[in-house]
Order: sequence, then structure tokens, then C-alpha cells
Amino acid sequence: MSDLLQVDIKQIRAAQNASRSLARLAILMRWAGEGVATASHSGLPPAQAQSFGLAITWAAEEIERQRAAIDEAI
Repeated sequence: MSDLLQVDIKQIRAAQNASRSLARLAILMRWAGEGVATASHSGLPPAQAQSFGLAITWAAEEIERQRAAIDEAI
């Protein structure tokens, strides 16, 4: 078998662990974004709090999309 086709199990596990960590990060970011967007005591004007919360939520969704791409590649 070609050296290029051999896959090191440690590399696969590292990619799987990274994917799981990204999934957890996305969950936390989504939770935080939704919390800020709906919090009345954030200290920000409501429009700014909502914008910030939505931006964090979008970032979480983007992380999740990239994580799914990693999982498909594995």
C-alpha cells in the first residue's frame, strides 16, 4: 500500500477529538449568544445585545458547519 494511502489511527483520533471539541464550543457559543440576545440585564442597549447575540450564534453555526465537514472527511 502506498505511503500516501496509509492513515495513522492517531491522526484520525486527533481529528475526531478536535471535532468533538468544536461541537462543544459551538454549543456553548450558541447558548451564550442566545442568552445575550434575550437578556434584559446585559448592560447593553437591546439592539446591541441582540446584534451581539446573533453574531455569536452565527459563529457557533459556522463552527458546526466546519465541524461537519471535518467529520465527513474522516
